[in-house]
Amino acid sequence: MYNFFSCLNIVFFILVFTNKFLSSNPINEINIKNDDGTYNFFVEIPAGTKEKWEVNKHNGLLEWEEKKGRKKVIKFLPYPGNYGFIPQTFGADGDPVDVVDLDGNIERGSIKKIKIIGGLYFEDKKTVDIKFIGLDPEGTFKNIETIQDLVLNKFASLEILKIWFESYKKSGKMIFFRLIDRDESIEIIEDSHERWKDLSK
Repeated sequence: MYNFFSCLNIVFFILVFTNKFLSSNPINEINIKNDDGTYNFFVEIPAGTKEKWEVNKHNGLLEWEEKKGRKKVIKFLPYPGNYGFIPQTFGADGDPVDVVDLDGNIERGSIKKIKIIGGLYFEDKKTVDIKFIGLDPEGTFKNIETIQDLVLNKFASLEILKIWFESYKKSGKMIFFRLIDRDESIEIIEDSHERWKDLSK
């Protein structure tokens, strides 16, 4: 039989564990990178879906976004890749940096290893909005290492991404400027990680 102090210890453990679970936030608690140099990628919106989900920066919960009391569903073709962010980063728009992963659909809330090969530089209402391109090192595009490789071997995939991001919001809202190569992309991501560290102190 449990005595009073044993029960008290169990209750204390449950309270501490529950509080830790509820207060966890993937933006801050998942490492930006792995020992093999790949980045961690948190999936908010699986490829082929239209519901707009996002991690709440304040409580860490993955929530279906709402606008004027209605759940947000994009009024366009489904997402062309898995969409989410790299943890422990703070981008130009105040959110973790955005990533689109070109491999097959994976479950919302999954964490996946990716290599960054480059990005697409957009502006959204004159705010920088870069969409970094991530690939599974063992996936469909495992032999692609740079944005130049993608241009030479799978150019249509870049065109699909560009047209999709230009078109899924109101016409003229997302303006494409240029492609970003791997080195510049990694520099931007690492700078965003430094900003995150400064804000986390």
